[in-house]
This record gives sequence, C-alpha cells and structure tokens, in this order.
Amino acid sequence: MDNATLKRVQQTVDEILLVIDRQAKACGVPYYLFYGSALGAVRHHGVIPWDDDADIVLFRKDFEKLRAYWAEHPVEGYFYQDIMTDPGYHIKITKIRKNGTAFVEPQIKDCDMHHGMFVDIFVLDDYVQNTFLRRLTEYITMFDYNAERQYVPDYGSGRFIYPITNKLFKSGKIFRFWYRKVFPKLKKDDGMCSDIASFTNSHRYDFKREWLGEPRYVPYDDISLPIPANADKCLTVCYGDYMTPPPPEAQVSNHKLYRISFEEEYHPEKGGH
Repeated sequence: MDNATLKRVQQTVDEILLVIDRQAKACGVPYYLFYGSALGAVRHHGVIPWDDDADIVLFRKDFEKLRAYWAEHPVEGYFYQDIMTDPGYHIKITKIRKNGTAFVEPQIKDCDMHHGMFVDIFVLDDYVQNTFLRRLTEYITMFDYNAERQYVPDYGSGRFIYPITNKLFKSGKIFRFWYRKVFPKLKKDDGMCSDIASFTNSHRYDFKREWLGEPRYVPYDDISLPIPANADKCLTVCYGDYMTPPPPEAQVSNHKLYRISFEEEYHPEKGGH
C-alpha cells in the first residue's frame, strides 16, 4: 500500500472512530482506545504511522449497552458487524465498517460478508479467580475462534493439535455451553478484567479495572479520543517497552490485502462488485 492510500485509509478509520464516539456518548457508556490505537495516541499522538485500522475496548456491560443502542439507532453509512447482524461473518470480534468501501483480506475474500474498512471492538470480561478455570475459559474461546476460521498454523505443535480441536469445536456447542452454563457461575475477581477473545499461548491480556478508570481524552490526529486513565500500565502489559518503536523493517501493517476501494463495496459472488 502506497503512502497516499495508507493516509486515506487512516482518515477513513478516524471517521469511523468519531461515529463510535458519538454513539457511545449518546448511550452514556465509557470506551477506550486500546492496543495499537492507545499506543499510537501515547507515542505518536495519533494513528501509528504504518497502521491501517483501529482498536477500542469496552467492559462487557457497556459493550452490551452500546450494541443494544446501535440496534435501535443505526448510523447511516456504517454497519455494526457481528455474527448476529452478518450471517457470513464468523469472527468473534465486533467491527464497525463503513459502507461503500472495501478492505479485503485474502484469507476471507470468499466469505459473503461486509468487507468495508473498519474499527475493531474488543470486550473486557470478568476475571475468573481460579487459574485453571481461567485458562480453560481462554483455551475454549481460542479453539472456538480458530474452528470458525478452520485455522491451522504452518509450524509448531498447532499443526497437529488444531485439526483435532477444529473438528471438536466446529459446531460451537462447547463454546455456548461453557459461556451459558458454566462461566456465569465461576467466582470472579472484581478488581481484574481480561480480554478473553484475544488470548493466545504467547499473550495473556489481564488488566486491573482501576487502570481503565475514567476515560482520558487526548489528541489523536486532528481529533480527541479517550484512552485509559493509566494507559502506561495497560500498554506495558500488551507491549512491554512500548515507547521504543520497532526497527524500520518491522514498521509495516499486519494486514495483507486482496482488494481495497474507497468508492465500492466488495461482494465475492459478484466478482468483487
């Protein structure tokens, strides 16, 4: 992606962030720039120069309130995407996409779903006290997510494990049973929270609730958006020494694109039109 295109993508993502900000304020829920977007706000006072999306996070109760409000007050030109609103979408992370655009990743180019430019919405869930049950919850979530995508890594032990777990979790029954019948009954630590959906073997995203606190609005590009009250603690959990930029060769987007458009949506059954 050339610099002019990247800049235009970033401007479009900022537009989506402002729409989310208005919706969150309208229904009275706090939210926060998080992950790479919080890092960009602190280190670059805006989007990370080579990034092409944005991440926000809400506590579960606030996420549910925003989802209900959005269903009753949809925003023209934007689409609230989850597995309920888009039957072709099979990823656990909610996205807000802009209509009339396309940002198509090759691994999902054949999925009949909305492929517009987007902002990711992550959720902070209750923190299970028992370490074993907490990790089991995270593994169930991860295996279910991978089964949705039928993901199998090219290397490591996952090459042998995931074909088995993908079959076991494909129907979604284990995931639904756990979260409907088991998870609500587990004892929680009210001082902690966790982004369960983002758990991997190498990353555990557990945070103290007080670190989030009252959203703190800071400059972000040409606008103002909220970050956690103690963004330093949150970013340290996620990235360690987050103020040191990666080497130049690593300053690239994580997204590999199949197609991009600012004027036209992508529909695989119509050859991209």
